Amino acid sequence: MRIFIRPRAWWYNKMPLAVLLLLLLIDGKPCTWNAITALVGLLGTVCGIANYAYALNELFDIDEDSKIGRINAAAQNSGRWMWMVIVCSALFALGFAASVGGAAGFWLTLVELSLPLAYSVPPLRIKEREWAGVFADAYAAHVYSAVLTFVIVWHLGLREPTLRIVIPVLLWAAATGVRGILSHQLQSEDNDRRAGLTTVVHRLGHARLVDFVVYAILPIEILSFCAALLASDGSPLLMCVVIVFLLYEWLKFRLDAFPVIVFTKLGQAYVPFVDEGLYKVWGPLALAIDASISDLRYLPLAPLFWVLFRSRIDQERRQIATTIGCLRQHLRGLALKHLN
Repeated sequence: MRIFIRPRAWWYNKMPLAVLLLLLLIDGKPCTWNAITALVGLLGTVCGIANYAYALNELFDIDEDSKIGRINAAAQNSGRWMWMVIVCSALFALGFAASVGGAAGFWLTLVELSLPLAYSVPPLRIKEREWAGVFADAYAAHVYSAVLTFVIVWHLGLREPTLRIVIPVLLWAAATGVRGILSHQLQSEDNDRRAGLTTVVHRLGHARLVDFVVYAILPIEILSFCAALLASDGSPLLMCVVIVFLLYEWLKFRLDAFPVIVFTKLGQAYVPFVDEGLYKVWGPLALAIDASISDLRYLPLAPLFWVLFRSRIDQERRQIATTIGCLRQHLRGLALKHLN
């Protein structure tokens, strides 16, 4: 019997972004009990919500998954067990949200819990209703955790959120969420068709939707994230990391070091920023290190993040090694061309 349902799918994708946003808001603040409580409470709530949502989705996707031969966690466990996981995960999330976010955190999380129900469970099952499903998934996956983070830091007296930072963060969270679900639908286009599920990919066409993601959603995401950094009075260390990351992304694009499989499993030419390395690895690590410079009591955060998300960090390290190898080969080619 599994307690955690598809944990790798949500642990490496949702948790680092929650860490990033909270550290962005409390960086430069003293390491108080409230700061640690906020971090633990936020991660506990997001874990509970993610496990709840994935368990619900698996439970009501058994027939679709059987058509495409996909392993489904609900098919490997009894329905009674899955409902126990769903209920316990929901109560877990509500408990954490109320303890660190007060009444606002509780009611916000209660509303959040209704979205996976509407998304996965008939007769609503809005995952089959194209754009309604896209926006519901984007809110549940990213916007909710951003709003909850603001609620927590306000409730615990860590920071007074202002519109100057709230607006770009929510815009960034919405754009990241929309891009995430559209990328998933693009990659699973054939499987969805075989399972009888019609998505916006089938309505608009694969190439057209890729262009929409790359040239409309992605720029909004990048610009709003930069605005959030400026509004948060980001540290010089974080700004240096951002500049280095921009150079790194430019190199990956120019060298075409490896194909992007975000939009199709067959791969395509590299598109900058789509792998979210800044959000999921370098940003949280830089903020953890910067926080420890201001207050040494934050010092365990960076190695703890490294341990908890080592698989994602190792993936980023392999990408760096590949990029360096391509750069050396490119420079060697330029040198030979110059000699000839």
